[in-house]
Amino acid sequence: MLLTAGLVIVFAALIGLTVFLSASLLSLARLEMENTVERAFNDVILALQDDDVPISAVMSENHILGVGVYSGYGNLLYSVGPVYLRLPLTEFQQLERDPVTNSITNYDSKTDKMEYIRFSNRAIIPSGQSLLLPVEGSFVNFPNVIYLSFDGSGYNGKVIRLRLTFFCAITMILVFLFIVIRIYAQNRKYKQQLIRQESLVSLGQAARTLTHEIKNPLSAITLQLALLKRSLGKENQEDLKVIENETQRLIQLTNKVSDFLRNPLGQPEHLDIVQSVRNLFPLFGDSIRWVGSSIESGVIYFDRERLRSVFENILKNAIEACDGMTVDVEVEITRSKRGRFHVFVRDRGCGIKAGDERKIFDPFFTTKIHGSGIGLSITRQFLAAGGAELAFKKRDGGGTIVEVIIPESRRGDDYENTDLR
Repeated sequence: MLLTAGLVIVFAALIGLTVFLSASLLSLARLEMENTVERAFNDVILALQDDDVPISAVMSENHILGVGVYSGYGNLLYSVGPVYLRLPLTEFQQLERDPVTNSITNYDSKTDKMEYIRFSNRAIIPSGQSLLLPVEGSFVNFPNVIYLSFDGSGYNGKVIRLRLTFFCAITMILVFLFIVIRIYAQNRKYKQQLIRQESLVSLGQAARTLTHEIKNPLSAITLQLALLKRSLGKENQEDLKVIENETQRLIQLTNKVSDFLRNPLGQPEHLDIVQSVRNLFPLFGDSIRWVGSSIESGVIYFDRERLRSVFENILKNAIEACDGMTVDVEVEITRSKRGRFHVFVRDRGCGIKAGDERKIFDPFFTTKIHGSGIGLSITRQFLAAGGAELAFKKRDGGGTIVEVIIPESRRGDDYENTDLR
């Protein structure tokens, strides 16, 4: 978790640095463009003052499309190339003005044209002589305006390249971050699975040894118990019954461990999921209620005995969860559009304690006094082998909802001849 947070911080810093550099480069490009425009303006002014310098040559060299000289009211006094017949001063005055040069630079991305306006403190008189004359001593007491329009494709191309570079850099950082976090998450998942597999292997080896060593003494105890029941009087039968019950409990536990260790897939066949579940109801008396909205039938491909074991264990746990309370267990089966059956077993028991959610599938973990803790481990193993899933969640109003998701059977050639029971 700390490593993931560290990676996010590092990549956030990289993104921030990339944004800062991009903004800086765009700002530099803007400054370079403004400097170029200022130099072009100076060249134009020199050309207007010097009859030996042709204005057309200056315009061509500086990529100037048009030059216009306007009065302070926007009336055109002099022009070379395409310019405004009347300068829209109101529109330009809304733009940011450079306080040092008293000028406005505007780039129109739609027309790919750069426009430059300089508010001059000198009067510009259109004549064959110098066009730039001082205001001092003249009757003209307002500034004239010089307008230049440029080909802005060079600046536009540079801005586009910078933005593409910025976008590619951000995309690469995000993709790299996603890949690193995904690899880290996968490695962590595989590591947890490896630890779990190693623990299961160790547990399996120990369990095989224990079940083998326990079964032989249990067989001997069962045999001797049968002899004692015949030879002892009635006054001892109650004590022998206790020994017999506990012996049978140990035998059932070793059988469950054996089920957990052996091949969980079994011998799959086509079964009716609805009928298979409802056939178990009589084992629990009137404790289970069938929800009327459930489907009437549905075909799955699963081992018969393992399916029975799965739902016997789930229904038994639901009823035992209501210990000391009113037993209220309901079963509902639905079918999704994706072709999967959802079996819901809902109880009104004490629910799963906080912190036990991740432990309930661990072998031999139990919160019951007489529980073995192997039932849910076997249940999940059987379901996983058959391509099914098992999920738990809290029920509104108290209790637990157990959901078993089983894929619908793909009807093979032998389906029509299969006895669904």
